[in-house]
Amino acid sequence: MLTSIHHSSQAQSAGQLLWSLPWAVKVPLLGLPAFWILSFLIYLLRCAIFGMDRTARIDNLFKSPWLPRVVMEFGYWMFRIPVRLCIVLGITPNMITFGSFLLTVGGAVAIGMGHFALGGWTLLFAFTCDAWDGIVARATNACSASGEFFDSTVDRYNDLITYLGYLYYYRNDKLALPLVALALIGSTLVSYTRAKGDALGIDASVGYMQRHERAVWLGGCTAVAPIVSAFVEPGSPQPLYHFVIIVMALMAVLTNITAIWRISVVMNGIKRQGLHGAPHE
Repeated sequence: MLTSIHHSSQAQSAGQLLWSLPWAVKVPLLGLPAFWILSFLIYLLRCAIFGMDRTARIDNLFKSPWLPRVVMEFGYWMFRIPVRLCIVLGITPNMITFGSFLLTVGGAVAIGMGHFALGGWTLLFAFTCDAWDGIVARATNACSASGEFFDSTVDRYNDLITYLGYLYYYRNDKLALPLVALALIGSTLVSYTRAKGDALGIDASVGYMQRHERAVWLGGCTAVAPIVSAFVEPGSPQPLYHFVIIVMALMAVLTNITAIWRISVVMNGIKRQGLHGAPHE
């Protein structure tokens, strides 16, 4: 009886704390999740009436249960207006790519300083820009080898910089710190093994928690983690943000499984193609 009263009072105090926050904090913390949830519900209603969209770009992505197609199609549906605006304003794909880099730096700094709601939404916006640059490039016939190289290079910077923010925040935590480090290693190897496989003419697009999946899970959980934390650890001066730790553990496991899987695919592909004499770097 006393335990239930205690939990009830904790939930009430957490709710009061959330609603008492200033608007500058409340909008990214509560308003943005509400906006995206409402938009997603509208999209689901649209799909029920007219059927789900079938974007050709998504057809080329490896299917994974960690990011259902309807979520990716929803993202592309939401991109239409800002992408058209970029085209009208003459914003080039490379400008958008560089913008994603600046946003990632800002998001990582915010996370390192403990502002997870702001940092999470900034990262989601940065990851969104990473999708916009390719859409704008294809829509304006501006696809090029240099643009693709620049985009891929900035993606690697963005991945590493993102994890640096989490590493700094969890620098004194003996559980979260190694999980972030393992997720960083796995994420880097997931991208590298696929790129190396492509260079050898071997398709290594297998596994889980590829970049678009990591973007949604990591940015999304970080953005809503303070809401969860308000109920799990109300009033904590240095919240652990358990939701982020759980997702980070998931990514630490799945990215490294994927990296090892891709290594196996590439090695077997090399054997089949007789590429044993390929030069070492």
